[in-house]
Amino acid sequence: MEDILPPTYPSGCQSNTDVPTKTCSGAYVHERCWEGSYEAWRRSQFEENVMKTSLRVGSIVIGLFALAALCNCAFAACPSADLNGDCLVNFLDFPLVASEGSLLELHTLAGQWLESDEEPLTILGRADIQTDEPNSFAVELVVVDKRRVDRIVFEYECEVILTNLSAAAFDNVQLVMVAWPDNMTIIDPHITFGDAEIAPGESATAIDTCTFTVDRSIAIDPLEIVWRYVTAPQDVVFIASGTFEMGDTFSDSEGSSDERPVHTVTLDSFYMGRCEVTNRQYCDYLNSALSQGLITVTNGRVYEGWSGTSYPYCSTSTADPDSQIAYSGAVFSVRTKNGRDMSNDPMVSVSWYGAAAYCNWRSQQEGKEECYSLSTWDCDFSKRGYRLATEAEWEYAARGGLSARRFPWGDTISHSQANYWSLWDGGHPKFSYDVSPTEGGHPSWDDVFPYTSPGGSFEANGFGLYDMAGNAFEWCNDRYSTLYYRSSPANNPTGPITGPYRVLRSGYWAFYAYHCRVADRWNETPATRHYGIGFRIVLPD
Repeated sequence: MEDILPPTYPSGCQSNTDVPTKTCSGAYVHERCWEGSYEAWRRSQFEENVMKTSLRVGSIVIGLFALAALCNCAFAACPSADLNGDCLVNFLDFPLVASEGSLLELHTLAGQWLESDEEPLTILGRADIQTDEPNSFAVELVVVDKRRVDRIVFEYECEVILTNLSAAAFDNVQLVMVAWPDNMTIIDPHITFGDAEIAPGESATAIDTCTFTVDRSIAIDPLEIVWRYVTAPQDVVFIASGTFEMGDTFSDSEGSSDERPVHTVTLDSFYMGRCEVTNRQYCDYLNSALSQGLITVTNGRVYEGWSGTSYPYCSTSTADPDSQIAYSGAVFSVRTKNGRDMSNDPMVSVSWYGAAAYCNWRSQQEGKEECYSLSTWDCDFSKRGYRLATEAEWEYAARGGLSARRFPWGDTISHSQANYWSLWDGGHPKFSYDVSPTEGGHPSWDDVFPYTSPGGSFEANGFGLYDMAGNAFEWCNDRYSTLYYRSSPANNPTGPITGPYRVLRSGYWAFYAYHCRVADRWNETPATRHYGIGFRIVLPD
């Protein structure tokens, strides 16, 4: 913005103390002249010019006094908020607000906020309004830490503050940043506020901080920041819609031929289980399903209730000593092995049928539509209940916002990042991208067979998902075909229509680094029950 240097004083003023003031709409209030210095006059002119150019932002409005009350700011340059004036602000397009109370041009202030070593500035994002969620809240980001990543890229850690502007209280609040400027990279867009209630008019600070990087060679546009209020269960994570390159992006000699060609896929947003379904969760399902007659138990094996032995769901320890589920006296329970409670380990030795049936049961428990027909085992994607992930959804989620990487976090893997088998040859790992200092199974979880680890034992990926590499294989909804990538639809692919096998992803605790790559594909018959196979849930947005 041009610097404002007045060649002469305005008409009616003979000195720098005689400059008339205006309302925000541009009309003179009276001939009272500015009391202050020449610099103060220049600043008032700058602020007035900015208000004219940056505050005409929409039809859903609040006055600056309301916004000032929200931000604890005072706007001396705007003494009133006329419904026909320029000082009105679209609720969906909050401007940046300086902490000292001065209204500055948006991009200028964004730069000051990023560069400031003084008290951090605050920005307000836009609310992404949905018909089934609260439409009256404000989000502030306050910089609490920053560092230079390279010459033009900086990383910022921000405190997130939510203000409830509605008439109803909020509780169990989760937010997700669903859009941001092109020059920003969000490390994890998911923010939680705990289970404390946020009353109308009150504010709360998130448990998490929001961390992102910014390319400082491009001006940040704060109006492109969009927040979404998440009303889903606590054990799922919102995955924003997006486009990615699916398949093995490395050399043809690294991955299998069924991982190629690399192809562009666009997906709608969805929710995914933060962790793999646990033994405790599946045990709760089994006891409920047994009481409803949805399952039967024959020789320690669980089957669909009306199919005889055609559709096996899982095995209990009576039939398979490797199972972590016990069955006695018509009650299912989670086993304790060598003194360790296995409740939070992933449920394994479960078939694709058993995973799909669990999804239907959970939908029933929460009053959602059931996606699966338990006679044909087809999935109705128009239903809004729980289901297994499509193969494309799984890979997109596993990548966690990264592109052209082997694993959910980067290009190498070690036992500090995942529960897998580090294969060594000649005193060092066989695969160049396996950098684990320990050979074989994970040293922390090799005491109780099967050697699974509790969900959340390692860091989450960029989307907040745990164990997207190793620990347990995960059933996907798709049927498997080696040639599917050659003809896969570009938008929301759901796999081949026919085929005897179902897709598995992620590798497991006894598989090598090669099979823990995000592009790796595996398959088994849907009746397979194996001590390395589990699943996680998906819920359409």
